[in-house]
Amino acid sequence: MNKVALVTGGVRRLGRQIAIYLASTGYDLAIIYNSSSPAELKKTGAILSAFGIKYKFYKCDLKDVKKISTTIDKAGKDFKKFDVVVNNSGVIKQVEFQSITPELFDSTIAVNLRAPLFVTQASVKYLKKAKEPVVINIASLGGLQNWSGFIPYSVSKTGLVKLTYLLARSLAPKIRVNAIAPGTIIIDGEEKGTPAKIDVKKIPLHKYGSPADIVSAVEFILQCSYLTGHVIPIDGGRLLNN
Repeated sequence: MNKVALVTGGVRRLGRQIAIYLASTGYDLAIIYNSSSPAELKKTGAILSAFGIKYKFYKCDLKDVKKISTTIDKAGKDFKKFDVVVNNSGVIKQVEFQSITPELFDSTIAVNLRAPLFVTQASVKYLKKAKEPVVINIASLGGLQNWSGFIPYSVSKTGLVKLTYLLARSLAPKIRVNAIAPGTIIIDGEEKGTPAKIDVKKIPLHKYGSPADIVSAVEFILQCSYLTGHVIPIDGGRLLNN
């Protein structure tokens, strides 16, 4: 029986790259999406089909906690267990402080922080059916640094960092929980939605990251069975500038 991974936001951008990696290593995939187009679904499906694994897409607005529970149970019924849950879905918007609205703040917190909590909560009964279950939260360097132009986003990702620590303690010893905090990651052909790039010379390694760098971190977390409760910055050393 194949291992199974549940990936939120797994149809486009970084989520798709993580899903492709997991498929390449033999994972069956339950992929949650919301706004991805039929064309994107078709594109991702074609890539995953080439690996000969089982996969299924589930449409769910992660701002709706009831829909989260229903969707997770559908996926759990279809796949029986989850070996890995990747909380990848996220929204980001650059906004000046005086222009922040309650609606923007609430929707950002709902997707970036509240959803990972309730996705994980609903997934626990399926994670416990796996031998060595793992939760991976995709946080952000914006949760570790002070990105004043992205206050709702940074607050949500800071919360996700703390949530990672708390879940790791709450779900031990059966379930490991870790997070990845990407810096500027460039996905060829999918630059739309990427935050404004800082001057590459301000990054100690003098280069931006790629999806392969994030995939390497996912691989490390999955392979290192003695790792839990940690947030791994994948940032070219940018955090050193704090």
